[in-house]
Amino acid sequence: MDATTLSANFEAREKANHELRALTDEFAGKEMTADARSKEGALLDAIADYDARVKRGIEAVKASESVTNLMAGLNGTGSKRETQDKLAEASAQLRSLELGQVADYAPETRAVDTTTGKNVIPRTLFGQLLAEAVNRSTVMRNGASVFTTSSAEPIDMVVMTGRASASITAENAAINESYPTQVTRAIGAYKYAYASVISSEFIQDQALDLVGFLVGDAGPAIGHGMGTHFLTGTGTNQPKGILNAAPAATATYKLPNGTTIKDTNVSDGLIDLFYELPPAYRSSATFVTSDKTAALMRKLKDANGQYLWQSALTQDAQDTFNGRPVAVDVAMPDNKVLFGDLSKYKVRLAGSLRVERSLDAKFLNDQVVYRFIQRADGLLVDELSAKVLTVTP
Repeated sequence: MDATTLSANFEAREKANHELRALTDEFAGKEMTADARSKEGALLDAIADYDARVKRGIEAVKASESVTNLMAGLNGTGSKRETQDKLAEASAQLRSLELGQVADYAPETRAVDTTTGKNVIPRTLFGQLLAEAVNRSTVMRNGASVFTTSSAEPIDMVVMTGRASASITAENAAINESYPTQVTRAIGAYKYAYASVISSEFIQDQALDLVGFLVGDAGPAIGHGMGTHFLTGTGTNQPKGILNAAPAATATYKLPNGTTIKDTNVSDGLIDLFYELPPAYRSSATFVTSDKTAALMRKLKDANGQYLWQSALTQDAQDTFNGRPVAVDVAMPDNKVLFGDLSKYKVRLAGSLRVERSLDAKFLNDQVVYRFIQRADGLLVDELSAKVLTVTP
């Protein structure tokens, strides 16, 4: 899709959106006719179709750019030649790892060992793998604070559960004391590991991108494992996810008598949830839902018949609900809606990423096993920053 076609699709989308707004204004505060409902459905379908076309067009334009240039921009590796050299170097190291040798990579810049050339992988590999992992984690992708430590011993962290408050004090009067409510919790590390099995022919073929394959294989696997726990983890033998750490909202969301969400103008529970979060967090908060709940939210309107859901028009932007971003995660229960500032969730990456190769595990199949190990944990350090609403049938 070229720029002209992309622009035409965008203009058509805006026209359909204008017609939809005119239709909702016409029937604001009153029941729509059958023809109006049919037109409304057709316009919604058209807008969704144009949204998809615009996104595909943007992806096509990006795909026409140099892949190495995109990686250089993502990982801060400088010129295209420098990125290509580092990828080639990483591939050579991965192909030549011997029994008992481990390739470690930490987030900070590390110099390659010129004696063996095998014990450190350049920044490019870790940058790509971490980017793939972050992309699979809703919590990390939407602003969680990530920090790294060289080891994995438990670290005590202060978790805020209530704020101190100031009050007016008369002249010469004693100042009232006020203390924040807080508890101390430890953040440790859990081992997330993934093994990738590939043929010896694949490794020996210098024309194939070994780094790209392993990153695309291991990154999503590790990212999905960590991401699911950072969102819904129980805290028992796994990180405690933000969904289980955040307090329950007093707001309620109940579907009307088993009917569909179209039969009601708006769910007051979602609006109550929005305003239940303190303003200091609300301006940076994100809704996190399942696909099913997001589909229901997309059909909600305010008292004037205006849709509360707004679709994103660019690839990097997010859909919004009531002005705040919406993130959808397959691990999210259908009966829960999380609204919170995800930057208050701390993710700890403990130790370096370990990459090891085994020629023995799949010896009879002439296959090589690469395993990736990253230790990590997560903790919500401010319980005032998020609320969880429960959807009842």
